[in-house]
Amino acid sequence: MLSNKNILIVISFALVTAFNACKQDNSKDTDKESSDLNTATTSETLDTAFEVNLNNPLADEAITLRLNPPKGTVYWIETTASFTSDERMDTLRMKGNSSKWVKSKLVVKDNNEKQVIFEYMLTDERKNVKNDSMQLTYQYGKPNSNPDQEIDRKIEDCLINSPLTLKLDKFGTGSDVQGYEAILKKVKAIVGENMPDQLIASNLGSPTENVEYFFITYPEKALKIGDTWTQETPSIMQGVPITLYTTYTLADRKDGVAYINFTTAISVDKSKLPSDFAAEVDKIKFDAWIKGAGQINESTGFPIVMQVTQAMEVNDDYQGVKTHSKQSGTTTIRLIQ
Repeated sequence: MLSNKNILIVISFALVTAFNACKQDNSKDTDKESSDLNTATTSETLDTAFEVNLNNPLADEAITLRLNPPKGTVYWIETTASFTSDERMDTLRMKGNSSKWVKSKLVVKDNNEKQVIFEYMLTDERKNVKNDSMQLTYQYGKPNSNPDQEIDRKIEDCLINSPLTLKLDKFGTGSDVQGYEAILKKVKAIVGENMPDQLIASNLGSPTENVEYFFITYPEKALKIGDTWTQETPSIMQGVPITLYTTYTLADRKDGVAYINFTTAISVDKSKLPSDFAAEVDKIKFDAWIKGAGQINESTGFPIVMQVTQAMEVNDDYQGVKTHSKQSGTTTIRLIQ
């Protein structure tokens, strides 16, 4: 049974993973208008969105978006992300922040009427993590003088230059990821063959998390400016069932580029939890959201840039111990070549 502490870890930033092979696409088209959101650049409650431009001469012209990049195309992608956190337990408090820069390569290996197959590979990464008790600086291929951090650096280096095969359908929904076994093999050469695969994967993560916001799920219907469509995605995070509700809006079009906004709400599916566990979840005040805006090449359906903001806040009072967790972050993913 998971403790309240583990519930917080599980729930915190239970983010959409575009390449989750178990992801279910329950998209539903709607005609509901999106509310206007202001554009900002840096803020803990940053909203990133394009204004819905119903005055555009193309406003009444419908367009069908599909993922259709030419076979053989090589895309270079840069991801930059920053996060802040504030954790409190009664009188104890810890604040932290982190920043990350990643360079990735995507090669279109095949593009047929049903799916697009990419070879995806991280090629470089740097990050800095700092809180009240420690600081970690990581750069691919650069040795660290701290012995513990040097082991972590060698393990994380295993993600770099390790190709994965990604399969997405024409609507942009991920269906399969292949090649992670080779990364696990590299890690085991460092930590030992007896280390369980699941333990390695849970701590190491996946290279694809650096582009998890990049691909948008397109609807079957043709879209006009102002149209919206929704996606409901059930998932499992460490045994806890969650549902992600995403609403997309075609906000504008210009020079062959579609401007799309999206918002994602996250909820725990308490109906699928044991009754005593669900009762503990009921005691937690939980709020989380993801908001983003992206520019999409209309002819290829391939993203040009995606900007995402996210926030999570949890308040709990468990056996007289009050805890508060607040996190926020921004991520920008863009083509650089």
